[in-house]
Order: sequence, then C-alpha cells, then structure tokens
Amino acid sequence: MPEEEPYWLSRNPTEQQRLTRQHEVWTKSIGYLLHPSIAKSLPDNARIADIGCGTGIWMTEMAKVSPSTYQFDGYDISDAQFQSADSLPPNVSLHTDSDFKKPYPEELIGTYDLINIRLIIISMGEGVWESTLRNVLTLLKPRGAIQWVEGNFFVARGFRGTNATSSGGLTKGQQKLNGTLIERFRYNFPDWTKMYKDAGLEKVEEDVLSTDRLPEQRTDFTEIGIGAVFGGLKNLASTKAEGYWTEQEVEEYRQKAIEDMQSGAYLRWDLHVTIGFKTAN
Repeated sequence: MPEEEPYWLSRNPTEQQRLTRQHEVWTKSIGYLLHPSIAKSLPDNARIADIGCGTGIWMTEMAKVSPSTYQFDGYDISDAQFQSADSLPPNVSLHTDSDFKKPYPEELIGTYDLINIRLIIISMGEGVWESTLRNVLTLLKPRGAIQWVEGNFFVARGFRGTNATSSGGLTKGQQKLNGTLIERFRYNFPDWTKMYKDAGLEKVEEDVLSTDRLPEQRTDFTEIGIGAVFGGLKNLASTKAEGYWTEQEVEEYRQKAIEDMQSGAYLRWDLHVTIGFKTAN
C-alpha cells in the first residue's frame, strides 16, 4: 500500500468493538476456531503464532479450550487494537513491530507448530499473497500447520428485502469499495489450494462457506459489512483523491444501506478457511 494512502480501516475503540463482534459472528458461521484436522495433530506443548492478530481475541478464545501447556504469541504491526495485558491468559502474549511481509528474526524461524492468520486482505494484492505465505511459513517447524481465514469480498453484493430497490445502497457501497481497492491497490483473491500446493504444503484442505448459510446471521454479517465498507470508504474519502466518493456521498450511501438492511436486505460473501502442513524436510 503506498505510503500516502490511509489504513482504510480505523484503529479506535469503535473498530475494536466491530472486530470483536466480527470474530464472534465468523466463528459461529464457520463452526470452529481451529480446523479439526489441525487440532488433532498438535503436540501437548504446542507453540502457536497468530499473525496480524488485531485484538488478540482468537488466541484468548483458543486458550479457553486448549491445554494450558499451549503457548500463544500474537504479532501485529500496531498495538492500537490490543486487549489490555491484564485481561490476557498467562499463556498468551502480544507483540508489535511485526510486518508479515518482511523476514522474521532468526530466533523465530522454525519455532511454531501452528500459524493462524485471519482477515489480512486489506494488506494483500497481486503477488503479495504468495510472498506473504512463503514468508510466514518460515516460522513453522517441520510438519507444522497453517490455518488462513479470509473473506472473498469481491463476490459480495446485497440481496434485497421487502422493498424492491432495497439492496441498492448495500451493493453500490460494496462495489465502490471493491473497485477502488482493485484499481488503486491491485487487490485480488487467490486460488487457495493452488497457492498452498505451489508453496510446498501438503494435506491441503479448503472450507468455503457463505455468510448467508445461517439465516439468523444475515443481519449480523450485514452490520459488520456496513461498518467495514463505509468505514473504509470514509477513510479513503479523506485523501480527496480523484474517483473516490466524498465524505458526504459515503454518508448518503451508508444511510441507504442501513435503510436497506432494515427492510430485510442483506450482504453476502464467501468465507474461506484453508489449511496445510509443512513437509517433514
């Protein structure tokens, strides 16, 4: 992402609350925190890294259902979203100054049994998925596992409720953000199975779920989506770059999207959970 561009999702208490709710909603839809094929493979003293950990909530929730002998280390480039240190379980630690696009310190190479990554799509682009995967795999021990969870927002769109035009605000907001990210930052979405196998991983599995799979969650996903889409568009509007919506336009479409949701319209996209294991050599 160019230096002059903003981080298009905010780092503040409101965004922290959205991330916490997002974790809860995504976990319920997926059905697990850790893919069963990985869970049964971990040793009793597993060392686990959460890359781009955000608030650290995945680790704190995992710690509740894992042996106390597991060690969780969260890495992020900023501590702005971190939970307070006194709220963390004793086997969870959070670390800053970690850029998953850059080589890791020698002392971390080959030290983890599991790498977890979720929702770092805002930092990805053409070729960056592949280079990031190769970089984080250096952290794994032989036979170590990786779980990567992402949403394919490029297939997202609104589906209308009782009003015949009710998906307009939802769809237009999502399409505007998608178009901006593709044009400005060369965003794309990878072929996960191919990417994993090209990186030399084995026992690759990919779960793909739709956010409207559970009807009772459609509003939850839509509220989360509205927060991300229009929060991102508002931050991008602050650059006043050509082709971006103005802050007034962002707010107008956000209100339309909320009205859409209230009439029963909802956003849907795909969730991808992809796992793989490092070879023994």
